[in-house]
Amino acid sequence: VAPCSYRSPMEQRVLNDVWVSLPVGSEESYTFRHMRKNQYEENLFRCEDERFEIDMVVDSNAATLKRLEPIAEEIKLLAKDSELASDEEGGGLGGQTFKYELDRRVLTSIHLHAISRLYGESGKTMLTLLFTNPTAAVPIILRRLRQKDLEFRAGRSLLHQRRWSNVAEWNYHKSLDHRSLTWRTVDKRATSTRTLVAEIKDRAGH
Repeated sequence: VAPCSYRSPMEQRVLNDVWVSLPVGSEESYTFRHMRKNQYEENLFRCEDERFEIDMVVDSNAATLKRLEPIAEEIKLLAKDSELASDEEGGGLGGQTFKYELDRRVLTSIHLHAISRLYGESGKTMLTLLFTNPTAAVPIILRRLRQKDLEFRAGRSLLHQRRWSNVAEWNYHKSLDHRSLTWRTVDKRATSTRTLVAEIKDRAGH
């Protein structure tokens, strides 16, 4: 496994790039009878997975937004100071008179993935512009992050009202019936002719 780049010294000491853990027996395996789930439990598990994925999208977007906000504020202050200095000197050639370099270590893989996800196929292009021309790219990306933050949170709230709460209400109590997968077989075996005759003989013998 190729190690990730742009790690801090603490991350390099703690994070693992050597060992990969793969469970031999998955919880989805039906060979382990105590872990078998009925259809109602499956519905709850799928709902939980969907909620987790959306929570991860919202949180990673919010974390990226929080990381870029101070950078955008710093760029704004530098631009204002540069404009004031240009006015005091009697004007200039126009445009920006300062250069801002964005340290790649500031943004982790989570932040980069969140930015790339916003722009789809153009994600790599936006990441390149973010580091080559941060003074122009950061305000645009920040505005896009804020817009998506509102959309993601509104969508999550809507899904909770119209879907997730209904799935939990309809499936929770039925999911507690752990004999739903085996009761037909057990009852058929218990009421078969052979079982009943054997029980009668056993009772008669005692």
